[in-house]
Amino acid sequence: MLTTASISADPVLAVKKGGSNTSIVKTVHKTPGKTNTAATTSTTTKKANHLKGVRVFHIHTVPSKVVVGNTFGLRALVFNNSTATIRFANGTCTSPLSITFNKNVMTEHQTTATASCKAQQVTLKTGQQSFILSPNLSGISYRATAPGITNATLTFKYAALLTTSKTPISYSITKVHTFIIQPSGPQSNPSTAATTTNSLKSAPLKLPIP
Repeated sequence: MLTTASISADPVLAVKKGGSNTSIVKTVHKTPGKTNTAATTSTTTKKANHLKGVRVFHIHTVPSKVVVGNTFGLRALVFNNSTATIRFANGTCTSPLSITFNKNVMTEHQTTATASCKAQQVTLKTGQQSFILSPNLSGISYRATAPGITNATLTFKYAALLTTSKTPISYSITKVHTFIIQPSGPQSNPSTAATTTNSLKSAPLKLPIP
C-alpha cells in the first residue's frame, strides 16, 4: 500500500499502512496564516472619523484692506464639529497657524520681549469654536511688498484627545486663501478695497449645518 499526502489549505487525508493489510486514515486540518487587516483598517477609520468634523473657515485679512508697505495678519475661525476634544497653542507669542505666500508678501522677523509672552492653550470640545490669528505677537510680521492677487497657504496644527489613545495625536489642516493687495498712494481704487471673500462681522456667526 502506498502512502500519499497532499499539501493544500483543505483538509488532508494521510493514509498509513497498518497491520493485517488494513489502512488507517487520519484527517489533518491545516489553516493557512492570515493577517487581520480588517481590524487594523477599522481602527484607522475610526480615528479618521473622529477628526473629519474639525473645520477652519471665515478666513480674512486684518485689516480687511491690505496696502503695499503695510503689515497685516490673517484671522480664521476653528469649529470643532468632531466627536473628539481638540487642543492647540494660541497665546500672545504662539500661533497654531503657519502661513506661506506665493508672492507680494515678505515675512519679517522681529524681536519680541520674553516677558510679554504668555503661554496659552485652547481646548475645544465638540460644538465649540475659537478664533485664531497669525501673527499674534509671535516675533514675525507680514508686509505687503507689491500690489496684486496673492495666495496664502494656511496650515492649522492641533492635537486630538481620543478616548482610544492615552496621548494626544497631532493633526493639521491646510487651506488656501486668496486676497488682493492694493497699491499705495492716491491711485488706490476704493471700489476694490474688499480684499477677502469673508469679511469680519460684529454680528454672531452662523455656523454651517454639518
